[in-house]
Amino acid sequence: MEMYQVSGSCGLNFVKMGSFTIFMLCAAIMWSVPEVRIKEIATIGGMRDNQLVGVGLVTGLSGRGDSPNSVMLRDAIANLVSHFGFTLSPSDVRSRNCAVVMVTADIPAYIRPGDRFDIVISSLGDARSLEGGILLQTALKAANNQTYAVAQGMLSVSQERNSVKTVGVVQNGAIAEREVVATIVSNNSISIILKQADFVTAAAVAKAISEQVSGVSVLTRDASRIEILVPEAERGNIVAFIAKIQAVTVKPDASTKVVIDSRSGMVVMGENVKIGKVAVSYKSASVQVGSFYSAGEDTAKDHFVVEETISVEDFVKTMKDIGISTDAVIQMLQSIEKAGALYGTLVVK
Repeated sequence: MEMYQVSGSCGLNFVKMGSFTIFMLCAAIMWSVPEVRIKEIATIGGMRDNQLVGVGLVTGLSGRGDSPNSVMLRDAIANLVSHFGFTLSPSDVRSRNCAVVMVTADIPAYIRPGDRFDIVISSLGDARSLEGGILLQTALKAANNQTYAVAQGMLSVSQERNSVKTVGVVQNGAIAEREVVATIVSNNSISIILKQADFVTAAAVAKAISEQVSGVSVLTRDASRIEILVPEAERGNIVAFIAKIQAVTVKPDASTKVVIDSRSGMVVMGENVKIGKVAVSYKSASVQVGSFYSAGEDTAKDHFVVEETISVEDFVKTMKDIGISTDAVIQMLQSIEKAGALYGTLVVK
C-alpha cells in the first residue's frame, strides 16, 4: 500500500491499492457566514415594482419588418397617420419597413413624473429583425388600464452571433407621466420581507432588530415576513426609523441550494450542502461516499472513496482532480439528488 499526501487547504489524501485509488478528504473548507445589513437581504413591505405594457410601432427596418399582408400592421399604420391629418385605408398600406411590437417595463415604487427607465421591445408579428428600428411614442399602461408612462427611442439589439434579433431594448426610453405611491405603514406597523424565505433567517432578523433597536415590538409572521410596531416617538419621522431598521446587521442562514447552469457547466453551491452515503458508477469508474462496503467488492476499474458527508464543493473539486468531466459531475449530482443523498436543493437551469 502506498500513501500520498497532496498539500492544500482541504488536505486531500489518497491511497493506492492495486487497481483502486481511495481518495479521502481530511478536512472540509469552511467559511463563516457574513454579517450583512437587513437592507441587503430584505425589502420593506409595500415597496414593490409594477409592470407596464403597451403596443407600439417600430419603423425604419429597411425591408425586415412585418409582412405587407399583416392586418395588424396595416391597421397600426393607418391609425397612426390619421392623427396627423392623413386619410388612409388599411388596405392601401404596403410596407415592410415597420413592425408591430409589445413594449414592456418594470417600474419601482416612488417613481416620479419625468423619471426615465428602460423598456424592452419584442415583435408581435413576423418581422425578421428589429435592429436599427425606432419605436414611435407608445403609451404604457398598468393592470388598472391607466397610463403611467410613454416610451420612444432607437432600439438596441444584441450583436452576439446567433442571438435573437426580434427583441431589443431602449435605455431610458420611457418617461414616467404619473407617480407611483407605495403604502409602507399600516396600523402603525411596517413589514420586513425577506428576499429568500427562511424560518431560521427570519428568526435571526427578528432577534437582531430587538437587540439593536430599542423600544420596538417585533413579531415574526412567517418564513419571510417580520412585522415591526413603530414606536410612538418615531412615527413623525418614518424615513429615519426605516433607515435605522435597514442598518441593523444580522447573520442569515447559509444557503442549501446547488445551482447548475447546464449550458456553461457552472456549479454554484452554498457552504452547508452535504452529500451522504452513496455510490455512483460512471463508465469504468465508480465513486463511493462513505464506507459501507470494501473497495474489493466493487468491480469497477477505478474505484474512488471519499469521506462521508462531504460538502458538494469538495465533492466537485475531488471529481475534477480525478479527471471526471464537468458534464459527468453534473450528471452525478443529479443522480445523487434523486437518490436522496444530497442534503440540499438542486436547481438545474
